[in-house]
Amino acid sequence: MREDMFKVIVERPRLVNSNGYSRDGRKFRNDDNAPGRLGMKRGYTERPKWLNENLAPLKRYLEKQVNRPWDKVYGEIRATIDARSTVKHHILQHIEDFVALDTRWVDTADGGQVVIRRRWPRKDTLLEDANIELFVHPRTGILLRNRRFVSWNQRKRHKREMEQAQAHVDRRDIDERRQLRRIDGIWYEVTFGLLPAPRAQTNEIVYDACWDAVRKEWVSRRDGDTNYAVSKRQLGAQDLKKSGLGT
Repeated sequence: MREDMFKVIVERPRLVNSNGYSRDGRKFRNDDNAPGRLGMKRGYTERPKWLNENLAPLKRYLEKQVNRPWDKVYGEIRATIDARSTVKHHILQHIEDFVALDTRWVDTADGGQVVIRRRWPRKDTLLEDANIELFVHPRTGILLRNRRFVSWNQRKRHKREMEQAQAHVDRRDIDERRQLRRIDGIWYEVTFGLLPAPRAQTNEIVYDACWDAVRKEWVSRRDGDTNYAVSKRQLGAQDLKKSGLGT
């Protein structure tokens, strides 16, 4: 582990604007990291800097230690980050944001599985259900990667793909202005029209609204839409059969 890891993690300046607020909106004079004594104008007219956490290097380091004994990995971290310092001890606490340290082995009919212990009142969590990328194996003490881990971006992409697939199932295009759409389990023929273009009136832009028959609300181009559902008609048995949607 690089000797200056602590500085890389912590010592990244965070600027304060001329009003004494940091970029996240906190007042410098009221911040826990501000000096104990300040002059009348300090925190209001100056642009001081103070420490800010950047945990990405720590996360990258841990990911590179996969398949190594955790005791050795942690020993290297402690050799660089002294827990006697309050700020440095806080960095050590962040390790559990990336690694499940408190694990146990549970025998099952198909062999066994790893369970992550949770502090009260939360219940223990199966590794395959945990939202954490790394864990220490309870039997070997080896740092391993959670093969069932799914990142937030992956979950978001999967959700979007599922929604697109479902939208394809619930919609059949007839032509540019007509669709067959399933709404609440019922098929309708929906006719679309163009929303009125914005127009100038007494030095202002007017957006004329139209009633959307599917969304059941007034819509206009102000919301970024160009089309709206002019009408919808529920399909009967013959329509469903003709469209291949019924028996």
